[in-house]
Amino acid sequence: MRDIASELAVLLEDAGIGLVRPPSPGANLFTAPMPDADGDVPARSVALVVTGGAEPQLYLGLGQAAYLVVHCQVRVRSGREDFQGGQQLALMVFMTLNQSCFRPQAFVQANESWPTYLGDDSSGRHRWMTNLMFRYMAR
Repeated sequence: MRDIASELAVLLEDAGIGLVRPPSPGANLFTAPMPDADGDVPARSVALVVTGGAEPQLYLGLGQAAYLVVHCQVRVRSGREDFQGGQQLALMVFMTLNQSCFRPQAFVQANESWPTYLGDDSSGRHRWMTNLMFRYMAR
């Protein structure tokens, strides 16, 4: 099986939008629920979490192959005084991931037409969310 969150994280890290994964210093790109912005975790962060998916559809003519749809939620957070920067990051993440192609035989599509603003958290940091569908053929 594929590690969908990690594959999407690699694409984001390679996009040149200032996101880096652990164990890099200042890591702000996670394949787990959004960590608190305490200590070494910046307020400006992105988290990718696989949230389930549709039932497999058997692909006729290819034996044990199945068409899989995996759902992944992307959360973006910015600092208290950085609404504009956070919104811009959410849009860059959206544009990077929506309709991106992966090999072999995979395609990513957003469920929404734009990142959804979730308001601020208990510490006043701004938050956005996008839901993605990752579709691929598995054997």
